[in-house]
Amino acid sequence: MASFHGHFVPESLGIQTGLQIILPEHTQQTQPRRTLYLLHGRGDNETNWVRRTAIERYADTFGIAVIMPNADTSFYTDMVYGKNYWTYISEELPHIVNTHFKIETNPEHTFVAGLSMGGYGAFKLALNHPDRFKAAASFSGVMDIRGIMTATPEDQQDERERSLTAIFGRDPDLDAIGANLLTLVTKHQQAGRALPNLYQYCGTDDFLYEMNIKFRDHLKNSGVNAYYEEEKADHTWDYWDYCIESFLEKICK
Repeated sequence: MASFHGHFVPESLGIQTGLQIILPEHTQQTQPRRTLYLLHGRGDNETNWVRRTAIERYADTFGIAVIMPNADTSFYTDMVYGKNYWTYISEELPHIVNTHFKIETNPEHTFVAGLSMGGYGAFKLALNHPDRFKAAASFSGVMDIRGIMTATPEDQQDERERSLTAIFGRDPDLDAIGANLLTLVTKHQQAGRALPNLYQYCGTDDFLYEMNIKFRDHLKNSGVNAYYEEEKADHTWDYWDYCIESFLEKICK
């Protein structure tokens, strides 16, 4: 198992940012390398998946390279008052990992997943660029940006409103910037466009549970045959550790 953690200055950000990469050593040379872009939640960074879960062991077990970038609290968006994290994650990062680590992004062997804010980012990537990914997974994801304010605990709503305004601006046109997951699903289905395989997990005690049910039902009503799983769990790392192992078991079998 090889693990790399470093900092560099992407052109799209203009500031130093962290990047953590896991490269398994037990992958057969004859096998195509699978790659997973694994996204963190709000308030976390590129190190949290390694520090809080057994992702290194899972990467070695399933023979998959894991790319973990830092996106600050951007919701994987080119911020109105901040940095261009969407451009960095969606456009610049794949070229960086290919150039420096020789990790190619073959769509048949490329996956994306994330928790909470990162679950939103994973589905945002998969739905804006369905030709780049074989599958995407959201664990306790923020599936509706407009609904996040009502799902936020009351004592955190003022801070969340300021944060989202810095990211999206006031009264943003989320459809125009590809930030509304519900609209993206409808648009692809109306166009008859194939989507990556979608996997959605959420705990029934999670404050984002109702939002996840709404998105699950929207997928079903739109004719998207997605995987959905729930169990009695909250917004916790114990649950997300289970989720990432479960997802890898399904895509790497």
